[in-house]
Amino acid sequence: MKMPRAQQTIGFLWMLVSVLIIVGCKNEEKEQALAEAEQARTELVKVKVALARTSRELTDLKEELAAVKETRNELQAQVDQILKEHGKVAAQAGNAQEKIRQLTAQSNDQAQNVSELKSENAELKALLITQQTTIDEQKATIEELQKTIEQLQGTVGEQPGAIEGSEEPIPEPSAALQKP
Repeated sequence: MKMPRAQQTIGFLWMLVSVLIIVGCKNEEKEQALAEAEQARTELVKVKVALARTSRELTDLKEELAAVKETRNELQAQVDQILKEHGKVAAQAGNAQEKIRQLTAQSNDQAQNVSELKSENAELKALLITQQTTIDEQKATIEELQKTIEQLQGTVGEQPGAIEGSEEPIPEPSAALQKP
């Protein structure tokens, strides 16, 4: 297992200080070794501070990671819900399109029926106009016949020797024409 560089450096410095103390070097060398040991201790304190800071940063990053995972899970739940709703909306849209097709077909049938009714109505109007013309012509014919009858009745009453018993009553023309 590989040790962190800071720990290797500290281990090496302690070993160096220990070797110098054991060898029993001169005062100058001893002082230098002690100075180096002090420097190593200072370096060790700095490394410990850096390690503590790094440990706090790691803890903070773990907390952030947990928050990000939680947010991701919430977003995934929202995406799942949206997809589910999208499926429902798509189904409703399909149903609406089918209903539109049905209503369009029904509307086309009704338009055809209306067209046929208009055609029948036009035929009936034409028949009505023809019948009205026929009625008007028959009324005119009846009026002419009535005038002719009135003229004939007037001429029959003026004839001098008309046979009294031979007269037949003349029926009313309007009553004869009204019968089908």
